[in-house]
Amino acid sequence: MNSMKILKISLMVILLVAVVYVVVDMFFKSSNQTRENFSKFSQRVARQAKKSTEGTDKTMVPLDGIMITINGRKYHYMKADMSFKMKNTEDTKILEKNIDDVRDLILRYTALKGSDKLDTDKGKEAYKATIKNLIYHTFGYEVEDIYFRNFVLAP
Repeated sequence: MNSMKILKISLMVILLVAVVYVVVDMFFKSSNQTRENFSKFSQRVARQAKKSTEGTDKTMVPLDGIMITINGRKYHYMKADMSFKMKNTEDTKILEKNIDDVRDLILRYTALKGSDKLDTDKGKEAYKATIKNLIYHTFGYEVEDIYFRNFVLAP
């Protein structure tokens, strides 16, 4: 007798779960908005491709993501994204191939430089002029100008 009650209760629970499943399934299938919202729920979301930082000027070479520990009383870290405007397209192609060497040069120079003057416009312009001269004297590439797209100093 006891086992009959357990069997009836089990069948009722199974029937209830089946009804709930059918009702929920019909709800999700009937609603377009719900389907759109949950259609990718179980899919793995792909990482977005990195947006291009290149412009239309063929003489521009981007250098992104320089993070440097620098000497200074006020600031100890610098993060910069910069672009080099080259004087000719031949130097542009060569610089693009050797951008890792230029990055290394900038990292080594900036790590030794004091940060005290980098927080002023005059200090940034002097820094850019020094970087242009270093690149020219080290590699022979003629940089017309350097543009900071991002520049952050942090204590």
